[in-house]
Amino acid sequence: MRAIDSWKPTKAELFLDHWRASLDPAEVSPGSRAIGDWLIAAYEKTILEHARGALADVGCGKFPYFGIYRSLTTSVVGVDWRDSLHDNGHVDTYCDLSQGIDLPDDSVDTVLCTDVLEHIFQPERLWSEIARILRSGGKAIIGTPFYYWIHEAPHDYYRYTHFALERHAQDAGLKVVSLEPVGGLPHVLTDLLCKAFQQRRATRPLVALTYGAMRLAARSGAVQRFSQATAQNFPLAYVTVATKQR
Repeated sequence: MRAIDSWKPTKAELFLDHWRASLDPAEVSPGSRAIGDWLIAAYEKTILEHARGALADVGCGKFPYFGIYRSLTTSVVGVDWRDSLHDNGHVDTYCDLSQGIDLPDDSVDTVLCTDVLEHIFQPERLWSEIARILRSGGKAIIGTPFYYWIHEAPHDYYRYTHFALERHAQDAGLKVVSLEPVGGLPHVLTDLLCKAFQQRRATRPLVALTYGAMRLAARSGAVQRFSQATAQNFPLAYVTVATKQR
């Protein structure tokens, strides 16, 4: 990772003992605070459990999760496309992720690829490349949205079901360790409402109210159970962990 000493938190910030979505609207818009908090919590949990050794952050952007994995890893290399909307001075290698990853075979222990897969028009190549650069026993952590609005148009191509993610991993020669949904129907509805309210000046004050109401409701056992019951059919996103077998 280039200029590592100058890295600063961007869309994820440390608050007390956990990471959350940044309060800076230049990093995370108010309408995305809800999904930001939920995804960051899911990524933090998974990274802490699985990230080790030499890590490749594929589609790294501004390295939003470097603060989470920096103490777990021995080295970090950032890969992104040159025309990324999140370009910065920390990227090590620029390449077209739909064509390949410019890293050697069997060179990393962990691949982190978050909120990237939906932007790759030919995803089979990216899965194959992730498997190629992983060392035996290494793990890929891949996060991708499901019930989510169009973003970074026109380069927004797919939404993947649990079955598609599992099939892509298997076809690339990887074994799925875990494949977990993030959120359920209450989270999906909250995110959609927050984004819809943000579109019009008159309704923007409702964004914070909507997310605040959801945070309070989420403390209820009934809401938690409803979210868990709907997570399989109405996931906000998925986090997949797959390993390259020895």
